[in-house]
Amino acid sequence: MKTKTILALLATSGIFLLIMLVLDLAAAKEKLIVVCDIWPPYQIEKQGAPVGGFATEVVEHVMDSMQAKYEPVQAYPWKRAMELFQHGKADALFSANYTKEREMYAYYPSVPLVESPWVIWTREGTISSLADLKGKRIGVVTGYSYTQEFWEFILVYCTVEEVYSDELNFRKLKIGRLDALVAELGNGLYIRQKVGAYNVLPNENVVIKSDGLYIMFNRTTVKKDFVDRFSEELARFRQSKQYRDMQDDYFHIAPAAKRQPK
Repeated sequence: MKTKTILALLATSGIFLLIMLVLDLAAAKEKLIVVCDIWPPYQIEKQGAPVGGFATEVVEHVMDSMQAKYEPVQAYPWKRAMELFQHGKADALFSANYTKEREMYAYYPSVPLVESPWVIWTREGTISSLADLKGKRIGVVTGYSYTQEFWEFILVYCTVEEVYSDELNFRKLKIGRLDALVAELGNGLYIRQKVGAYNVLPNENVVIKSDGLYIMFNRTTVKKDFVDRFSEELARFRQSKQYRDMQDDYFHIAPAAKRQPK
């Protein structure tokens, strides 16, 4: 009797282990869902073409080097992309700034995709400090992570106008509906040319923050060891000539000569 019971238990255990193995194999074949917003030149979307841009190319290169499986990158408005990520419907999201609060639900690699300064933009002429913005209308974007000090200053001394895209702020500043805006330097230069806002200039001496642009991984759907391996591969890639050539391609040559996103 005992022998039959033992055999039955072994058989049941064997079936259980087989099921678990099948589930593990199935899980291993699942592809990561990677999302971003459209934020040129880091994320660029062309009609009928996949998402491209500098950050997209970096993410895809690192993923491919790791032989990671992932769905084609999908672009959404930033707020929607964050909602998908926070609710576990996306495994990775870029390009994001680091905040302590986001670490509650996201893993950050040890290095960013790229460093980026955020500066004040004004129409012709320059400002030397935030104090020059007192009494001015300043544009910001919903959902972006500015510094606490910056928020405290503009809420007290400025008229704050909040919109859903950097491009709209640049258009408003161009025609005088804003006095200033805050934007990341590389993205701002791209938008400035796109909308023909040649009277809008960056004040690179007034840096709101100098931050990295990261890819975030969902803590509930991505294992920490995957993020660690991504960090190692990204750090290695950032030291390469290919990475430097990509930077030159997107940030240091005439826009007309830039390559099209793949």
